[in-house]
Amino acid sequence: MKEKSNIISLVNPNLVTQIGDSLGSGIPYMPLPLAYLAACLINKYNLNVIDAFGEDPFKVWQKENFIAQGITISEVVKRINPSSRCIIIYYSSVMASIIIDEMMNSLKAEYPQIPIIIIENSQAVIGCSLKHIIDKLFACGADYVVFGECEERVPNIIDIIIKSDLNKLDLIDGIAYKAQNGMLKILPQKKNIANLDRLPFPAWEYFALDKYWKLRYAHGPMEGEYLAIMTSRGCPYSCNFCVIPSTNQKKWRARSYKNVVDELEYMVNKFNVKEFHWEDVNPTVNEERIIEICKLIIDRELKIKWKLASGSKIETMRLETLEWMKKAGCNYISFSPESGSKHVLKLMNKPFDHDYALDMVRHMNRIGIKSQACFVLGYPGEEENDLKQTEIYIKKLTKAGVDEIALFIMTPIPGTETFGQISGYKNFSELTFSPAWRDDFEILSTFRMRLYKKFLLWKIIYHPFKVFRQMINLLRRRFESKAEMNIYRALRLKYMVARGTNKC
Repeated sequence: MKEKSNIISLVNPNLVTQIGDSLGSGIPYMPLPLAYLAACLINKYNLNVIDAFGEDPFKVWQKENFIAQGITISEVVKRINPSSRCIIIYYSSVMASIIIDEMMNSLKAEYPQIPIIIIENSQAVIGCSLKHIIDKLFACGADYVVFGECEERVPNIIDIIIKSDLNKLDLIDGIAYKAQNGMLKILPQKKNIANLDRLPFPAWEYFALDKYWKLRYAHGPMEGEYLAIMTSRGCPYSCNFCVIPSTNQKKWRARSYKNVVDELEYMVNKFNVKEFHWEDVNPTVNEERIIEICKLIIDRELKIKWKLASGSKIETMRLETLEWMKKAGCNYISFSPESGSKHVLKLMNKPFDHDYALDMVRHMNRIGIKSQACFVLGYPGEEENDLKQTEIYIKKLTKAGVDEIALFIMTPIPGTETFGQISGYKNFSELTFSPAWRDDFEILSTFRMRLYKKFLLWKIIYHPFKVFRQMINLLRRRFESKAEMNIYRALRLKYMVARGTNKC
């Protein structure tokens, strides 16, 4: 076996919370794209993985109007191996922009000879399309920017860098770089990875999993030690407020049912985890695949819990599908009506069947699958009557048994159809789901808080035991819903800040 002599540094940035906004920012996602990339590089290179958040999530420091969790930028700079052939930075979320930009500047100042590669978070709604902020990235010190999936593009770029064969860069689609004449060259994204089963499983051994677990909160409701998994990529729908159509070329691709269950079994055996948070935004597009996944989980006697944490198109499932999912360990499904108004849904280009969703929620309630309904407020063109229809529909969902709601105020993420329609933010980190810079924010924020209070009241009336159970879950720190966990998250962060915050 050939000795691995080249060192590659990979950086996961800090988790960022906008001060005063525990609803729309500060939600930790495990760095799936970086773990996949590490798995693709492990056999050829020595990896130096720096998880700025995960290495010390209990350390907090302030940058302008934001709180960062994890080690400081200066500590990240010190942990870079000076012999690295390149530094790969994961652009985890648009909200982390203020930290990532400074991190790039600092790394380039300290290691001007080491190329910096920026990779996109192409599978999450908190990510952004890097081609829409390309000038800023290069101004901050990037040498290469990768659009879409990184697992094939980045190894090709590294190979070209090491061989000093820069003329071959034009053979790679979906990247941007500065040519030798100083001109910015953008090669459009032409393809996605067709066969996702070819990819190795994420290399979680490079990340401080025990510290993620000790944090006691995650993106999905955390009952115990967990791992993130992605069973599909992209989405076949084209909602105007969502970045996924841009970063995935409006295509959905899925791993085979066997490959998914192979990973579940592998992670159970390797890390002794029994809980999995599915982070694909639409894993149930192929209903037959989901049922086959469930059957194989049962056949292999995997005693696990799993949650659709990032959402699913509820109309792609039937009652029978829910039954199979429950038998196989699924105990949480997030779905997104977005609005109770058909007028707003048309503006969003969002198909949704309100009545069908009510039937599905009733059945989830009967068989013991917790449910979350997500809504977007303040979409351009939305009127007071539209908000009223959303309120009416949420009351119907509450009576049907929905366990929690999430109310996000629309923010124009780079790469969405709404990008550029609303202005007023000073930097991209302000593009949280509580955009205080919007002229109508106070109106929307007041409506949101009132609706949350009404939801709680309706829940006490229709399902009082659920409210009591959520209080017990909060005290036990074993969460069955994001709402319970988010209360804990806000209190935990407040305690960490009070204990001591450094300004950077």
